[in-house]
Amino acid sequence: MSVSSYGTPRGNELLPLRGSNQPTMGEMFGSRVRDSRSITADQALIHMIKVMMGTGMLSLPLAFKHSGLWLGLILLCCICLICIYCTRQLIFGQHYITFIKREQRMDYANVMRSAVELGPAWIRGHGYLFKQMVNLNMFVAQFGFCCVYFVFMADNLKQFFDQTSNIHISQAGWIALLLIPISALCTIRELKALAPLAAIANFVYLIAVVIVLQDLFSEWQPWDQLPAFGSIESLPLFFGTVMFAFEGVAVVLPIENQMNEPIHFITPNGVLNTSCILVLLVYMTVGFFGFLRYGNDIRDTLTLNLPQTPFYQAIKIMFVLCILVSYPLQFYVPMERVEKWIKRKVVEAKQEPMIYGIRFGGVLLTCAMAQLIPHLALFISLVGSVAGTSLTLVFPPLIELLCCYSRQELTKWVWIRNIGLMLFAMVGFTTGTYASMVQIIEAFGKSDV
Repeated sequence: MSVSSYGTPRGNELLPLRGSNQPTMGEMFGSRVRDSRSITADQALIHMIKVMMGTGMLSLPLAFKHSGLWLGLILLCCICLICIYCTRQLIFGQHYITFIKREQRMDYANVMRSAVELGPAWIRGHGYLFKQMVNLNMFVAQFGFCCVYFVFMADNLKQFFDQTSNIHISQAGWIALLLIPISALCTIRELKALAPLAAIANFVYLIAVVIVLQDLFSEWQPWDQLPAFGSIESLPLFFGTVMFAFEGVAVVLPIENQMNEPIHFITPNGVLNTSCILVLLVYMTVGFFGFLRYGNDIRDTLTLNLPQTPFYQAIKIMFVLCILVSYPLQFYVPMERVEKWIKRKVVEAKQEPMIYGIRFGGVLLTCAMAQLIPHLALFISLVGSVAGTSLTLVFPPLIELLCCYSRQELTKWVWIRNIGLMLFAMVGFTTGTYASMVQIIEAFGKSDV
């Protein structure tokens, strides 16, 4: 009888596989039991597009400055296709493991843990370690997004008030002032309470993005005056920015897990491929035409290059308000895990003060990091190179290797494909992190705006 190993409250146990260790697509992606949280494929598509069109998208023109106009277009397509493939690996791995364990849903960290416990004997006992590695990277990613939000809002508020009033506050001052509303919003612990604000913010954000896109087609730099190919030294910054833009990998499984018919997520014309291709087209438009519109004068984010008219200045405030609402949503992900740990480990009388204390401490931490590295583009590249690369390009190929081992399908092509993906990820991780840190060190003491 085939066996699998996975963690239980009593430790790792060997349990019989359900049916075959080579289940069919129909068996792995069967219909789920419908409940109040269930969503359709159309709703999942909207959620996927929404989570991937964040602040990173507005920094893609600067990424094209690092790569060159035409090389950036080619590399953006290649990186996007690789990200799609790795995300498909994650989805297939999750469904193979949940089929074996007779479960319907599983989060990213537990998929990683279960995959390790299906692997060779020498690694099987380290499932918990790999689970915490995924959790750590998700914490870094989510806190990194929150730090970027601080800097993004401060940059746009500073420019807005500098250009429209006599109020002149430094970027550091704006970051400190933003601590007040953000701390208040982060006392909200239920997503339901944030849902109305999030819905309004999504609508406003969509309008603002459309207006920015319209501006990109108003006037262009001469094509022959912009570099077609950038220097190899700046390509790591391009890589980090693009990986940050694909910031939705942490919520792919939560969205897919809510679908009634998960098969519609993974088919060739399903939710994943359709959403990523649509977002890629938007990314290509913003990056290519953003650089073509502003050339070498492009700033860390497109909003800082908008015309200095009252109309476009109001667009900056629209973006700031949207990101202000998005902060507690990103903050919710790591805090939810912290709260679960507190409720397991701390006596009930001390739970509430500790939860709110840690929440405020988390906001202070992101504020302090934003003050320490107040350069938006470099922060984006650093977060993308570190956490984005690991979550999107390192763990999924590893999960596929371990699942193929379990199915006894470790062919030479499987090895070449996944080792190649992980080597690509490690090169991007190493060079992107190094280039970002070097630029950050050089930028200390310089104003970003």
